Amino acid sequence: MLRFNLEEKKRITVLFDKCNVALLKINEYEGVNHIDKVIIDGRDYIIPSEDLGFRIRMSREAVNLIRQKGSVLKLDKAERNFVIRYHPAWVMLRDGFDLNGKFDTDLFGITNTSLKKPYTLWCKDFCDSVGDKRYYPKKDMNSLMVTYKEFGDICKSDKSRIFFPLRKNLFIPMTKDVDPLYRGFFEAVRVKEEDNPNLKVELNKYGYPEVYYNLNGKFIRIDVSTEEGLKKLKEVSPSPFDDLMLVAERKVKQKKKRPTKKRK
Repeated sequence: MLRFNLEEKKRITVLFDKCNVALLKINEYEGVNHIDKVIIDGRDYIIPSEDLGFRIRMSREAVNLIRQKGSVLKLDKAERNFVIRYHPAWVMLRDGFDLNGKFDTDLFGITNTSLKKPYTLWCKDFCDSVGDKRYYPKKDMNSLMVTYKEFGDICKSDKSRIFFPLRKNLFIPMTKDVDPLYRGFFEAVRVKEEDNPNLKVELNKYGYPEVYYNLNGKFIRIDVSTEEGLKKLKEVSPSPFDDLMLVAERKVKQKKKRPTKKRK
């Protein structure tokens, strides 16, 4: 596996700035590593090129839009679609679950693991952008400087979340009042993992996954980003979400019950 020193990582990641989730196609020539192409959201870009410059600029604008206006759930339809299409957090989700197709084994992801940001800024970039709920285990965490890994580890410590299964040994933590936009993405991934010939998952033009089910030889679209769509999906592919909610509610009720004192 190729390894990059700190200076090489700095030169590579500075190219992407706020969009530092790209994958690189590396070629080795006479012992020296050369970046051949950059793959962002499943598409190849030559370095340098106008297309790459435009793509990075759009990603930066999507990041700034969330930082300025707040959660993607507060945006109008056009702004929301723009964020889904270009924000690095959405790119990471699509790439992480192979929604753009299987990765080439020669691709390498480069990130600046030493980069520290205020905790609240990570929340904006990775919670607000996808419609997930922020988590603050302590009140004075806004300005706490952490790396992305440290931020992720803190979020994983939220014991109030349920764990939604995507496949064997792979679970996604979700809040009990999760928004359909966030939940629908992972419901689509769950359906994709089922590999049911009567169901298929395709990305719409903004990069959000949609589920299609076979009805009399014709595939019908389900918009899983809405409550209505999730209800329809339940008819053709039962979700474990409701059962998980019932289990969580039972646990809460059991905790609320106080032991009665025994009379002497």
